[in-house]
Amino acid sequence: MICYNSQLKWGKFLMIMVLTLPSFVAMSGENMMTRIEKAEYREFAKGLKYELVFRNLGKQVFSELKHNPPGSMTANSLDLLSKMEQHNTIVMNPVRKQHGVDSTIHCKDKFFAKTVTLSLKVMPYLGARYLEGSAERFVHQLKDIQASSPVGYEKEMTYMVEHEKALYGYLVHLNDGDLKRAHSVLEDFVSEHNIQ
Repeated sequence: MICYNSQLKWGKFLMIMVLTLPSFVAMSGENMMTRIEKAEYREFAKGLKYELVFRNLGKQVFSELKHNPPGSMTANSLDLLSKMEQHNTIVMNPVRKQHGVDSTIHCKDKFFAKTVTLSLKVMPYLGARYLEGSAERFVHQLKDIQASSPVGYEKEMTYMVEHEKALYGYLVHLNDGDLKRAHSVLEDFVSEHNIQ
């Protein structure tokens, strides 16, 4: 009888273990997934902050320069670039807000913009070449941000990358001296995305 009770206790213990172990494993798996999701969320938010630094830069620089275009840049092209930056704000701000990214233009953003604006005014050719190289690198960085994006932001991420590709295309043609083609890159982008 004692032996039977002992076996019954062990049997109950084993039953409890068998019943609770799968849920314990599932819970620890869920915790692991939650940690991974949080890390991905933070990485994506970090990417959005990085993207915003350059969008704030473009917004300020193009708006400032359109009143007195440097080098071979034209007021019309700078006006289109400004409109593209404003439209980017409309497209991207909901995504930024959902990921806790502050869209405010801070003092360091203003200082960065003043530096770039001044370099374009003083050395338009070198400044435009520098912007072209930066835009080329930025397209690749934005593709990485796009790849890290959670599901549901495909439209915004595509716009984000295509916007920078258009800016890069504009700068390539501008620096090659083909002003007409440079301007048409912007016109095509603005028309395709119905930017007012």
